[in-house]
Amino acid sequence: MSAMVIFGLIASAALLFAFAMLNLGKWSADSYPYQILNFLGAGFLAASAFAPFNAGVFWTELIWSLIGLYGVIKIYRNRRTSGAVK
Repeated sequence: MSAMVIFGLIASAALLFAFAMLNLGKWSADSYPYQILNFLGAGFLAASAFAPFNAGVFWTELIWSLIGLYGVIKIYRNRRTSGAVK
């Protein structure tokens, strides 16, 4: 098994774990762990789509990763703002 295959499997596991935690009610969509695993898992899956190149997987995961990064930034900004108000 190549390093890229292992890389992709770990990334897939991260995404599935985050999705399971969300649906089991353990995490919320506005929690750091959920958004960070989405960002990293999708980013690593996008990277693993290079060997061999799979355009559909690459673009889907790249966009998913960017949405996850947006979620992390949004959580950070909301918590920083609410902390400044208190």
